[in-house]
Amino acid sequence: MAIEAEEFPYIAWYRDDFSERSLTGVMRALQSGVHAEPIDIPEGAQKLKVWADAEDYYPNMFMWMVVQDRRGVLDTLTLGPMPEPGWTLMETTIPQHLEWPLSLVSVQIYEPVFGPSGTVGEMYLDDIHVEFGNGREPQILDDFEGSSKWTTLATSLISSDVVGVTDDAHVTGRRAGVFKFGKDTDQGIRGFYRSPSGGPVPVVSSASFSKATGAGVGDAIIVNLMGRLVPIRIMDTVDYFPTMDPSRNGFLLMDLDNALRHLNILSPITTVRPNEIFISEVPGAEEEVHKIALSLAPSRNQVHDRASLVESVRLDPLITAGWKAMALLAIGVILFAATLGYVTYLISFSAQSRSEMGFLQALGLSKRQMGWLLSAEHLVIAALGLLIGTAAGFAMSNIMVASVAVTEQGTPVLPPFVLTTDWSIMGPVYAALVLIFTGSLYWLVRTSSNVDLYEISRIEGE
Repeated sequence: MAIEAEEFPYIAWYRDDFSERSLTGVMRALQSGVHAEPIDIPEGAQKLKVWADAEDYYPNMFMWMVVQDRRGVLDTLTLGPMPEPGWTLMETTIPQHLEWPLSLVSVQIYEPVFGPSGTVGEMYLDDIHVEFGNGREPQILDDFEGSSKWTTLATSLISSDVVGVTDDAHVTGRRAGVFKFGKDTDQGIRGFYRSPSGGPVPVVSSASFSKATGAGVGDAIIVNLMGRLVPIRIMDTVDYFPTMDPSRNGFLLMDLDNALRHLNILSPITTVRPNEIFISEVPGAEEEVHKIALSLAPSRNQVHDRASLVESVRLDPLITAGWKAMALLAIGVILFAATLGYVTYLISFSAQSRSEMGFLQALGLSKRQMGWLLSAEHLVIAALGLLIGTAAGFAMSNIMVASVAVTEQGTPVLPPFVLTTDWSIMGPVYAALVLIFTGSLYWLVRTSSNVDLYEISRIEGE
């Protein structure tokens, strides 16, 4: 999925367990890399020219140049068929329908073949420049005198194309560009382009994608997106992401501008455009925003309001009435069972240990010492009971939720449920249990301390 990395964190819903980084950090990873400066075409230019020298004669090969206007529209301009060996000035007219400013994004060669059946060869290029119609001096866009900032188009998973500079041949200056191309093509196209990210597209992958492909953070691979091969570099991983399903082979996230630039460079006919939009509403404008969304979508079924969906779940009578009543009933059962069980245990303990308490008093233990002894003994029992009961409650909750957190097809819901404890309810419950324990223990201490030693000795003697 391609998204506007700068704006997405301000409108998206995200959960901390989706990834190790925050959403802002994940989006920052999509914008990492060296941002290459575009090759700007001066306003008013009428023709785009380049000196070309082919290693051999390629009769079925044509040279193209791809330019981009202010709106991001890409247009492929043809410079005609490749000439015979020898330096030849090739040119094309810049269309008037493009909106300035313009930039040169790619140089391509096209051969009407499919797949790995292109002609292997080599070509030299020098002085890509523009000409004006008002007598203004031509302006060089790239003279290939410095280091090459071009990146070859991915034509296969093992593409052998290379672009660089050489001093073996040139028209002016000391160097010229050289492009060596193999037989692999992508829809008949080979060439090189000015990567907006300075190389492979930075992406964030799902953990399931990395597991399925074996590609981890920092790895550069080539993927097929909408029938086009795109080089990518994995910058980070996430477990889940809004609207995406990580099951099976997972998913990839990339910046929208980078994705469109790479995808549309190879498409002279069909253009890839965004097909989904997230809208954040300001308070009081919900109805107006909803109407605008309906007017933009071809069908009402394609417009989803997150707030309405959540509210429809909250208004479910089974949830609002049934579960709340069940929670209150469960609290009552907990308090009743705890009180009954603990009081019954203390009564039984008091009856069975009566002689032991008397014996300890006969040895000289004071009432205070008896109280501390009983408190220490029963405090351990109560603490273990609360600890084991709490752990068992969490385990039972996980088991119960896991059994119902599935869709109508039986697959786990996405994102997965996260159990949270409402301590505003459980806090008073624990306080009530502590109060019951304290009161019962106080009764036990008083009962066990007030024993009649003569009566106990007479009973024991009988």
